[in-house]
Amino acid sequence: MADLSGKRLVKLVKFVAVGLPSFLVAIPLNFLLVEKAGMPKAAAYALVMIFQVTINFFMCRYFVFERRTTSSLWKEFTVFFVGISMFRVLDWVVYNALVYGLGLYYIGVQILNVIMFAVFKFVFSEKVMQ
Repeated sequence: MADLSGKRLVKLVKFVAVGLPSFLVAIPLNFLLVEKAGMPKAAAYALVMIFQVTINFFMCRYFVFERRTTSSLWKEFTVFFVGISMFRVLDWVVYNALVYGLGLYYIGVQILNVIMFAVFKFVFSEKVMQ
């Protein structure tokens, strides 16, 4: 991230912007799964993260990063999904530590984690999709 040139900064802003739709759905989805469906918070958050990763891949591929012509969609998605899932596992561990360990409000922790992990996910996504 040291080289945050104008073009790269624009991509980072676009990256955050295209993540907003899935984020805005993820918050109420997490709430509904926990409060209405009675799912454990950890399981609900895991499902929400899978949903977000999938939506964000397509949003990033088509609106943020130049598309590769030599890479298949399935291969690119697999690399992205596996890599981002590693960040999401760490996200999930932090979520559980803060929610269950410290007793923090689960929706607040979900929002905090989005902010904390955004730059790391941008750098990884940039490498996969460019």
